[in-house]
Amino acid sequence: MAVEPAGNDWREMIASQSNLTEESLAEPVSAAHVVPQIGLEQYYSEAGPDYAAWSREFNMHFGYYRAGLNPLRRETMLEQMNAEVLARLNLEGIAEPHLLDLGCGLGATLRSFARRLPQAWLLGLTRVPWQVENARALNHAAGCGERVCVLEGDYEETLLPSASYDGVYALESSCHAHGADKGALLSEAHRLLRPGGRLIVADGFLASDRFANALQQRIYRKLCECWVIEQLAQLDRFRARLEELGFTDITIEHLQMRVAPSVAHIPWVTLKFLLTDVVFGKSKMTRARWNNVLAPVLLPLVSAPLGPMIYCMITATKR
Repeated sequence: MAVEPAGNDWREMIASQSNLTEESLAEPVSAAHVVPQIGLEQYYSEAGPDYAAWSREFNMHFGYYRAGLNPLRRETMLEQMNAEVLARLNLEGIAEPHLLDLGCGLGATLRSFARRLPQAWLLGLTRVPWQVENARALNHAAGCGERVCVLEGDYEETLLPSASYDGVYALESSCHAHGADKGALLSEAHRLLRPGGRLIVADGFLASDRFANALQQRIYRKLCECWVIEQLAQLDRFRARLEELGFTDITIEHLQMRVAPSVAHIPWVTLKFLLTDVVFGKSKMTRARWNNVLAPVLLPLVSAPLGPMIYCMITATKR
């Protein structure tokens, strides 16, 4: 395997392979893909800083609890989720793995991988310019700016070179893709992976499309609106799409109880945020920021055992 150049050459290498500049990786999103109430870019630009209340490292996902961890230490569980994703990528024997984060947010998982894999080349994509700018600053502060690259781009049509990555993952970002099977996202991940490469998706799914009643269905739609989600993936259709694309070794892990201890932190974190930032602070609460407060409150009302929403980690291998 060829050794990649360091520093800014890493970005130049990506651009030269795909005939692109960093700016041209940002493809416009068609109007049909934009939630009319609030767009993804606006939501994460306005509410993004608030995630500091959830994680000092800006881990924008739920945690993974396993025996021996302290369920009161949220950051430890968040970092454990990063470790679980990395373990399932199965990178043994790959000296300099190339990994791609589809929907990387502020790059916390990329930085976690950089600490664990000093020889890895790590790329993240996000549609949100605010996240790109701040992720790069965080990467630089963490001392991994030369090996971690965050670019603005649409993960359903990246324009990156085919068969270039040993592992591709989407950690609580696949929900923003289109369709009940997230077909465009999965097709792009399949194209980008090298033969034998692994795909990991950890996110909320619908175990079925049956809600307890009309009220619960309205709550689900409101939850999707708050988090700028067209619809969650339906688990059976998601798996069928993986099979159609030719993925093998498909494993579905139901992690509802694994993430529950971190979900239990939501009421306290929300209350603390409202008191420190709103009641006794000077922060202006925009619609996007209120949505970010409301969504976690609605989440238990549509999640198992009350509703059809479950949390899964899905692993698949490109043949």
